[in-house]
Amino acid sequence: MQYVDLDEKLLFQDDTFTPMPGFHREFKLHDIKRKTHFQETLQKRYEHQNIAKRVNDLATRLENKPHLDETDIRAYNDLDDEIVELILSTAKRVGRVDFGYQRSADLCIAGKTIRLHKAILSCIRNDIKYTESIESLANELNHQIPNRDEINVRQAIANVNEAWKAKQIVEKEDGERRARWLEDI
Repeated sequence: MQYVDLDEKLLFQDDTFTPMPGFHREFKLHDIKRKTHFQETLQKRYEHQNIAKRVNDLATRLENKPHLDETDIRAYNDLDDEIVELILSTAKRVGRVDFGYQRSADLCIAGKTIRLHKAILSCIRNDIKYTESIESLANELNHQIPNRDEINVRQAIANVNEAWKAKQIVEKEDGERRARWLEDI
């Protein structure tokens, strides 16, 4: 991902409009799953904290008073701040949730195996020693790294291709594996 730092003061000198960067948005309204999840979560939090009852009680109390004093204004502001904080915290929580993207452990291992073989291939092609990250990844996967003298570029490419094929098989069966993995958690 590339990042460009623009001077907003220079670019938008006379405009009062300040564009909001995309990474500050919690979620977008056209994302129906997150929008629905946000509404459901917010409704549960409203019910849990009795927001509707508290708003009605405050409205009835303020309706019967001819003049508002400091405690009434403070009660209104506190309730307003609590509602705003509730909305913002719910939006942040829902924005962090990633629907449908849980990977099974087998799929993670298959992806790491591909990464290991591609790194080995890169070291062989560039005629450099195996890096520490290759050794740590091999230890994590309990995979023995081939000796540099015993493997050539063609064999390394064949290992990468075999790892890709193994990952494709895992992806086909991943729905069942993910269900089993989630049951184990």
